Amino acid sequence: MMQYIIIIGAFQALVALWLLLVRDRKASSNYLFIFLLSAIAVHLIIKFIIFSYVPDQSIRQQMNTFISVCYGPIIYLYTLRKTKKDFLVAKKWYIFLPFFVLMIAYFTVSGVFLILNRVDKRLLDLYNDLSLSLIFIINLYYPVRSIIIANKNKGTLLQPVEYGVIMKISCCILFIESFIPVSKILQLKFPQDIGTINIIIRSLTYFTLLIICLLIIRKSFRIQNRNSPDAVLKAQIEIENKDLIEEAAVHTIDYELKFKDLWQKLDESVRMQKLFRDCELTLDQLAFKSKINKYQISEMLNGYQKKSFYQYINEYRIDYFKNSIVEAVEKNEDINFLSLAYDAGFKSKSSFNRYFKEIIGKTPSEYYKNLIKNRNVEMA
Repeated sequence: MMQYIIIIGAFQALVALWLLLVRDRKASSNYLFIFLLSAIAVHLIIKFIIFSYVPDQSIRQQMNTFISVCYGPIIYLYTLRKTKKDFLVAKKWYIFLPFFVLMIAYFTVSGVFLILNRVDKRLLDLYNDLSLSLIFIINLYYPVRSIIIANKNKGTLLQPVEYGVIMKISCCILFIESFIPVSKILQLKFPQDIGTINIIIRSLTYFTLLIICLLIIRKSFRIQNRNSPDAVLKAQIEIENKDLIEEAAVHTIDYELKFKDLWQKLDESVRMQKLFRDCELTLDQLAFKSKINKYQISEMLNGYQKKSFYQYINEYRIDYFKNSIVEAVEKNEDINFLSLAYDAGFKSKSSFNRYFKEIIGKTPSEYYKNLIKNRNVEMA
């Protein structure tokens, strides 16, 4: 039974990994989930091989896998990546030291087993005690930290999808770690049933890992649906309708007097820092990065500039794309429209084509042909 759970979980992890790479590859923070899914897949595949081909019961039922020690740190780094400006994962490299320590210990014990063709009980017990302690402490501390950080940033820097996936995966990891003290208590109380207890606990662990994979798949689909052309268009229509209402309510305000200096500060931040190139940029994130209240930004856009957030950001993205095309033409470089669009901050080909046509009045290919034609005329 356990082997079936393991192989289903491994397959689920691989499917989730493929979906994340194909559907949501543009998000810069998703490489952490790619790492998490890869770790789960490797963890379960190793366990399947052990349960299928290693005859020794002490190895099959008692030897811990070192990979699980990285689950808590990964969700912690994902949380920091989503909530801290310009956070670099490399700065927190040291939180993976226990992972490398346990990896060395794991392969040392496995090497001794292969060389001697038997289990060194003292060495196995030493490894299990060390690994259980590290795994429990680390996978207790980092998910709790992630939950605290997520709750502090709920509704501001964290969107509902990201908040939900952080909270649920953190709770799943904590649920897995709760099995360690429970298992110890049950083994002391029922020493004659240690084998059965280990099988039940491990089965629940592998089933919970499968749930984590499903949560990441669900998150990938929800992000994709949220950023689909229809969803973006619907959100834009709702914002523009709200803009009209707000404009009617505040039409007597002297926007030039009220917002001239503040608008220059915002526009300079967007232009100089190239904030528009972040494909996941939202109004909340723009407020955080520019250090201007999001309600003031909304009022400036709606009342002072008479444009929506999407229109404002996409105008900069289109200008950046146009400049990239001009530079490429002048240098006689090969041009890939989609690559340049991604580089400018667009997240999909359809949204890029639609906004380009809406703002410029031509398709990207028409604009490019016209640019080449004018250049040839000038050179002649």
